[in-house]
Parts: sequence; C-alpha cells; structure tokens
Amino acid sequence: MVRMLYYNAMTSSGRKSTSFYETKRSTYVSTTKVVSVKLPIALIDKLDQLINAGYFQNRSDAIREAIRRLLSEYVSYNPRRFETGLFPGMR
Repeated sequence: MVRMLYYNAMTSSGRKSTSFYETKRSTYVSTTKVVSVKLPIALIDKLDQLINAGYFQNRSDAIREAIRRLLSEYVSYNPRRFETGLFPGMR
C-alpha cells in the first residue's frame, strides 16, 4: 500500500515550505519535494513520447531518471569535484 502525506516544513532559511510529500510503502519511506521547472515544448513532447511508449509511468519518473543519470555522469567525470559540491550554474 502506498500512502502519500503532504506536510509543511521549515526551509533552511526559516521560511515555511509546503511542497514536501512523504510516500510510505511497505519497505521504505521516501520524502520528495516539488520542484517547478520550465521546459521547451519540444522537450516535453519528446518526453511524452517516451511515456506513451511505456518507458516511464509519468513525467516525474522520467525527469528523476534523467537527473540520476546526470549526477552519475558528473560523479564519474570528476568525483572529487562532486564530493566538494557542484557549483550553481556549472556547465
């Protein structure tokens, strides 16, 4: 059984944030946060094609996988730099 619980939390700056979700499954608990991004329509269309082809259940699953692969690539590319922190805007 999957149970999602929406809750309020305080951010590191002390402001209230209401974008956290906790998913409870029989084997684990996962906390997620909603992140809003703007994407070109062409990318969304291609993403939807992957979803319609059955590669992913939804956009969130596809985007999570893309981020996992991106982070994995950076770790293998330069693990020391990754351990010390990625810099905002890094390309």
